[in-house]
Amino acid sequence: MRVMCSFILTGLCAALIACTDDAGKTTTSETQGDGLRIVSLSPAGSKILIDLGLEEAIVGRHNYDQAVNADVPPVGEQGSIDYEKLLTIAPTHVILQTDSQSMPARLTQIAGETGFEIVNLTRTLTLDDVQRATRQLEDRFAPNAGLADRLIAAIEPRTLDRSSWGTVLIAMHTSPTVDVLGPGSAHQESIERLGYTPAVTEGKPFMPMDAEDVLAMDPGVIVLVMPRARDAKPAPMDWTPSPEDLGSLDGLGLRAVESGRVVLIDDPLALLPSTAFIGVSAELERRLGALGPLGSQHDDTGTRTTEAGPG
Repeated sequence: MRVMCSFILTGLCAALIACTDDAGKTTTSETQGDGLRIVSLSPAGSKILIDLGLEEAIVGRHNYDQAVNADVPPVGEQGSIDYEKLLTIAPTHVILQTDSQSMPARLTQIAGETGFEIVNLTRTLTLDDVQRATRQLEDRFAPNAGLADRLIAAIEPRTLDRSSWGTVLIAMHTSPTVDVLGPGSAHQESIERLGYTPAVTEGKPFMPMDAEDVLAMDPGVIVLVMPRARDAKPAPMDWTPSPEDLGSLDGLGLRAVESGRVVLIDDPLALLPSTAFIGVSAELERRLGALGPLGSQHDDTGTRTTEAGPG
């Protein structure tokens, strides 16, 4: 999972027949991906391509890509591309995100020699980054698919003021430190756009914190973003955190824990800033909204009611 976090740290279409399933995925005509051989060195780019209906066109992946089927051969990562394997695969396109790094000179050289196109998403960290990358790949490979518009609708700011819910802390690990998703992360931006007040207002997108720091904040809600394995079943609707889930937060007397205001987001790609946020944002909105304002569904002794569960 920690590897995944580092990435929180892709137009050949004569005709498009598109529809949307419950996960926001676009299905296209059988001919859309014909001739495309895409090596995606961006896990976020891979997810966007899959949601554009181009999964079959992905013939190479990032070493730690969890979006693409594991049968697709890994071709390395930004700083260590396996160029021999890349040449063997013979892609038509290579998708990557340079972030703060420069474009690999060897990749540029090989592209010029063999003729494949490089599509650089630059970075995918914030919601604006994800929106731009989605529009970039849609315009290049599936014009007018509508995926970018669905993403915009999913993440657009809501007009409701949810400050009475208390502050919201988002964590991806709880032991040995509490690893928080903070300012500048797509996850914190999501709760802000939904009208909630973040517990952490200063710092970096990813920050380790001591349990004592969290206790001092005493957030009204804790969101645990803990992706399950791709082949695992989602957590049940009546999920409650175990001591292992809470890690160093267990036994501190946090009001969010004591009053049942701990929410789990376990989508397999929940930590990946990408079009996965179409589903992640909807789940956040549903689960946080079900809690209600502080004190509205819990008694003063901290007994959790069934209404206050994450479902």
